Amino acid sequence: MFFKLLKQCTIFCALFVFFIANGYSQYNLVPNPSFEEYTNCPQGLYNEHPDYWFQPAGGGGGYLNACRIIGGYPIVPYTGLGFQFAKTGVAFIGMFYLNSNQNNYFEVYLLDSLKKNKKYYIEFNAVPQKQFYKLACNNVALLLTKQAIYAVSGNEIIPANPQVITYGNPIIIDTTQWTKVSSIYKAQGGEQYITLGNFKYANQTNYIINNPNGSQFSGGYFIDDVSVIPLDSMPLKADAGRDTTINIGDSAFIGSLTNGIDSIKWQVLNTNGIIDSIRPGFWVHPTVNTCYVVTQTVNGFTSSDTVCVNVLPLPLKFLKYEVRSTNGSVQFPSNGGVRGGFVENLWATANEINVSHFYIQRSLNGKDFITIGKVKANGASYNEYSYEDNGLPFTVDGSLVYYRIVSVDKDGKTNYSEVRNIEYRTRNNELRIFPNPVLQSSWINIQCKGAKQVVITDYLGSIVFLSTVDRQPLSVNTQQFTKGLYMVQVTTTNGELKTQKLIVE
Repeated sequence: MFFKLLKQCTIFCALFVFFIANGYSQYNLVPNPSFEEYTNCPQGLYNEHPDYWFQPAGGGGGYLNACRIIGGYPIVPYTGLGFQFAKTGVAFIGMFYLNSNQNNYFEVYLLDSLKKNKKYYIEFNAVPQKQFYKLACNNVALLLTKQAIYAVSGNEIIPANPQVITYGNPIIIDTTQWTKVSSIYKAQGGEQYITLGNFKYANQTNYIINNPNGSQFSGGYFIDDVSVIPLDSMPLKADAGRDTTINIGDSAFIGSLTNGIDSIKWQVLNTNGIIDSIRPGFWVHPTVNTCYVVTQTVNGFTSSDTVCVNVLPLPLKFLKYEVRSTNGSVQFPSNGGVRGGFVENLWATANEINVSHFYIQRSLNGKDFITIGKVKANGASYNEYSYEDNGLPFTVDGSLVYYRIVSVDKDGKTNYSEVRNIEYRTRNNELRIFPNPVLQSSWINIQCKGAKQVVITDYLGSIVFLSTVDRQPLSVNTQQFTKGLYMVQVTTTNGELKTQKLIVE
């Protein structure tokens, strides 16, 4: 026979792991559940097995144990089929689950047969073999039988309907950590063998390409930590999953995939409504921070657990950003306003959930930027903005000027638009006043090519400032002005009169 009854009976008590928790005494009916025990250290990747386990379909499966050293390294975790630590200890097994109808199996005789109508918690852990194999598949399962089973001669598939399979039978794709496969099983009575493997043919198995760089069009998994535990020896507590953080618009998986729970109820924390009463786990896509509570009953034991999903707002997205020269005829596509000036910054955004304001920055060399303005964020899902730069000196006439927008979140985080540039050219005799509006007791700069005389009048037409400038820029202290509206008039050397309003705040 492929198992050792005498040794099994000798270590029967040693393999029961007893502990007291809430008045329960838990034990595992699977001998050598994490495959640590061996009579001979395995020397190959295939056709060897840990103590008590055997291969009922002509071999092909692998037994990996760190006792084997290759090139100075233990085969666990340096498997040759992808770097992989054991779930427990230093050993695990590996099998083909999808390989042109030539699957592998591992089987073991339990320490005690299952009792009729008694419930058992059954679990094992799987991870894809991720180096040589392209595929990941479903049907990663466990079969319970009363007698030992074997493949029909010449056929490596053992067709059956396994009792233990992940809820929904999804494709197991996670190569970074072990995936738990678990179920509650009500015994028919007399089951004393468990077999691990895929009991369906290739055309009954779903798969995806999980590793495009794999050299073999097959799917294999490592298996570790197998348990068959009577439920009257353990309280199976509710599992809502781990707290997680997602971006708004994304989804998070909550709960578990344990089959066979007697009753289950999902609610949003501090609410009375039931959002699900069937599934042990599922995907949710909250738009705000949300906590979920699951309450379940298994074999007469009721428990609850809570999981919270923290939702982060999406980062601001600049949908478009452009700069252009303007002489007062530019209208931004949907804000309904007309802006005049010299260089207009126009941008549109999405996802302004957490944005406080924007800084408009200018550079004359494309590297060193200074802030020239600030605009408050609207906070809507779609926004359009414009900002007029009327403070460029005449000295940049004919040069490239660079701009960018900086968004500032309420928590201080920043996000930058792309840099835009424009060749700046002034019109002949253009009158420029900056800053405008200007604070009282500050300074204004007045520039106009060919300027001869500057006159500033108040709203009644009274002259409050007069100066001859002889084609030079002029700076005026506004301390002498009261708050209000003024008119700046510049007479040029060729007799033209340029006027512009000035606001003193």
